Amino acid sequence: MSLVTREMAAQNGNHHNINNNNHINGDGDGLAPNGYRRMSNEEANLNNQITPRDGPFAGDDRSRDYNAPPSSFSMPKQTAAVDRGGNPLADFFSSEVFQIVLHNPATAHRLLKFSQARMCGENMEFLEKVDRYNHLLDEMATVMTDLHYNFTAVEAPKQIGIQTTLLRKINADIKTATTSTLPSMENIFSHAQENVESILRTAIYPRFVKYQITNSASKALATDRQKYQGLGDCFCLTDPAKADNPIVYASDGFVTVTGYSRAEVVPRNCRFLQGNYTDRSATQRLKASIDAREETVELLLNYRKNGEPFWNLLYVAPLFDANGKLAFYIGGQINCSTTIRSNTDVLRILSMSDEPEDDIETTRSLNDTRSSKRKFFGFGKKESTPNLPVSGKKIEYLVISYDSFIIKYYSAGIADVLGITNRTSQDFVGNNVFKFLGQHTANLPREFKSKVKAALRTGSAISASINLFTLKSLARQGDDKFYTHWTPCKDEKGVVKYVVVTLSSTMYE
Repeated sequence: MSLVTREMAAQNGNHHNINNNNHINGDGDGLAPNGYRRMSNEEANLNNQITPRDGPFAGDDRSRDYNAPPSSFSMPKQTAAVDRGGNPLADFFSSEVFQIVLHNPATAHRLLKFSQARMCGENMEFLEKVDRYNHLLDEMATVMTDLHYNFTAVEAPKQIGIQTTLLRKINADIKTATTSTLPSMENIFSHAQENVESILRTAIYPRFVKYQITNSASKALATDRQKYQGLGDCFCLTDPAKADNPIVYASDGFVTVTGYSRAEVVPRNCRFLQGNYTDRSATQRLKASIDAREETVELLLNYRKNGEPFWNLLYVAPLFDANGKLAFYIGGQINCSTTIRSNTDVLRILSMSDEPEDDIETTRSLNDTRSSKRKFFGFGKKESTPNLPVSGKKIEYLVISYDSFIIKYYSAGIADVLGITNRTSQDFVGNNVFKFLGQHTANLPREFKSKVKAALRTGSAISASINLFTLKSLARQGDDKFYTHWTPCKDEKGVVKYVVVTLSSTMYE
């Protein structure tokens, strides 16, 4: 029952019944004003934990939820998993979370900004206008009811002193408006709203989720690597020259995150981590990117050896040898479930902002974590149009020989990041990695080299910061700070053959 339909009772003088009606106290049929689905108590609690009502979809206390997308649209199947304790896994793609993202000012604002940066903001803008339109209808019905009760009804406490015939005409017009005119206006945009929400949920929202988690991991990479299991030290190298592109080297972090022994990992294709609820469309996108030799990022529901599911932020990129020939694919995995354990955690991640001044209340609720225009793993190379002003954080890779520290392989963007103009193999492939880094810094501290070597001698991963010259820093006659992560990768016998060197820029683009 919609608000304007309920107002019909006003013409019969049921004032007290109206005041105690379901659209005020929340009891009964569970429908919000205008007939839209009312948020459940759990949804409302989650929504209130994120931010006050002060965003682009903000309104009064009657702010509505949107309709659920039509059931004909299929969403990722990866939404019904539980952890080892039988508790539901935090769900990024459930209808409940999606509805709150649309309804909550902070998350709706983030989704709007994300959409606008990719030239598809019209969907969120339309929903925002429809939301405002429906609030105006509610307000109109409320004002008309107030006018009737207080000024034009037969027993109105403040009845205006006009002719009885005119009062009757006004009351008849109010009845017509509340029983016919306003209800018909309620349905003008309802079908369009459902279809737009379905477009958002299937085509845009999954990309938005990946982007937000990527931003969160990006900040943690430089400030708190322990926040996400596997961040910076969970890698595998696969060989596309072999049948089925199997894993040939894996880090200790990969073994820890997946729960499989190294002998069980090498030589298998990474698909063994998939399960019943893994989204097949995501794995198809992953395969298409690998076939095209492109970088890609996917958020997958994977499974540890013991059957425990976890959300895996997976980055895959091709690595090239001295001749520019494809040699390996590198897979970097992050277990997001160690940090994102509940739907409340999901919503906090989805409300995080790129801009320090944007969504100040949300930023404060995240312990004043400094926001930045960063992307983890160069995300956006596939997800955004190159000409769009979508900024991000540059992550590139070198793979060096464990015995000699000679650079053997590299990711394609390393030359762009460091401003290497002559891209022949003599520039970096075949060079000692410390000599290479020394060519791109004013000062390579001796302790940097000794610290890295000491850790690698024990087969352990190590992180260390360094200032390097880049194209942008040279333009301002300075350098940029990078975080480097050195991760040994071992064969099936546990022998270290290569070290993955991650170069992570901390500069805003």
